[in-house]
Amino acid sequence: MSPLPDETTLRTILALACRAPSVHNTQPWAWVVRDRMLLLRADPHRKLLHADPNERDLVMSCGAVLHELVVAAAGTGWHCEVRRTPEGGRTDLLAVVTFARREPDVADLGRLAAIEQRHTDRRQVSSWPVPPERLDHLSGLVREYGVVAGTVPDYLRPVVLAALESARARQSTDEAYLAELYSWTRGGSEDGIPESSLLTADSDPASFTRFPSGTLDDGHRDTGPSAEEWLVLATASDDPGSWLRAGEALDAIWLSCTTSGLALVPYTQPIEIGTTRRTLQHDLLGDNSCPQVLVRIGWPQRRQPSLPPTPRRSLDDVLHHESAASS
Repeated sequence: MSPLPDETTLRTILALACRAPSVHNTQPWAWVVRDRMLLLRADPHRKLLHADPNERDLVMSCGAVLHELVVAAAGTGWHCEVRRTPEGGRTDLLAVVTFARREPDVADLGRLAAIEQRHTDRRQVSSWPVPPERLDHLSGLVREYGVVAGTVPDYLRPVVLAALESARARQSTDEAYLAELYSWTRGGSEDGIPESSLLTADSDPASFTRFPSGTLDDGHRDTGPSAEEWLVLATASDDPGSWLRAGEALDAIWLSCTTSGLALVPYTQPIEIGTTRRTLQHDLLGDNSCPQVLVRIGWPQRRQPSLPPTPRRSLDDVLHHESAASS
């Protein structure tokens, strides 16, 4: 077994990996160094009890950080061998990672740069269409994770929008859910979604948004209608291993979109509600697979100001060292 990168390099890799997206920016992960291995664990204290009782969003968030670990390591000269470890319904240990030296190539460096450029842009997209070959490329990226990314055809988009609106209406009457949501949208110094990333009430282009109003203005719009595309990411099974891979796949297409200049926004609300999830499964997937996340993709508006980075936890809060004897 090859040694881990030295402490400085490992911390650099992990700091980049922890730029990964997560539900409500909860960052529900923990890294453990043990001997020559790096372990990825879910942090149950950051679970969304009301929005995510089954921990699907939590595990998908951990899948995203696992993918960004692999990308960050590759860009700094290390190959990651990943053994995914969720068993049954357990999410305490999700992956074991070992490292080996490998020179980065141009693609590795491009993905590395995308980590710090990636963000969630909830503003309306432009009227420029997304080329079909670009959507095909994104669909191909997720296959290595055992995930399917299906493009939603025009005639089925009303199904997506209706599911989003139905989920929003259902959750808007759940006081416990709303209290939990607002607790993560206060703009903390290390986690949560700041107001600068949430649209103002006047700018919000979609009635199905679940977030409270923020300070992000969407005033610089094209005159034409937005040319957004929708993808549904789905897996054959519906268990922690599938959720982990779905999170990896989501991050893979997100970084690819970032590299090419596309804006991406994930939506999990209709996946969190049983009735709307079953509707998506039946109408979009023919009951052949399990939907895990909806994704909206499009070209950003011209002349839009850049978005500030969202906060991140201190690396010392998420990185721990333990001996093999303590396991």
